[in-house]
Amino acid sequence: MSTRAVVALKLPDQTVVATYLHFDGYPDHVLPILETGYLDPDEALELIEGGELRSISPRPAEPEYFATSRPTERLQSADELPGLARYLNAGHIYYYGDKRWMHQKL
Repeated sequence: MSTRAVVALKLPDQTVVATYLHFDGYPDHVLPILETGYLDPDEALELIEGGELRSISPRPAEPEYFATSRPTERLQSADELPGLARYLNAGHIYYYGDKRWMHQKL
């Protein structure tokens, strides 16, 4: 059984980009990776725009993306993230905004 999650970033225009993470989406695994390897918004954006994630590992390892995936989600605001997470059957949201990563459990 996998622990699914959504990884998202607030853009300068206040819209949000988000992608799906399939395996190991629990906070003890994902938060340390994001907080140490993806603190730069450009790196976080690159991670998310790469497509749906199969898994993520500490850097310098590369994230593993699905060979075929849905396009990166573009949302009007972070308020839409819980709905997206429910649609994707994800139990966690990781959101980069205000220069830090935040976690929300659904």
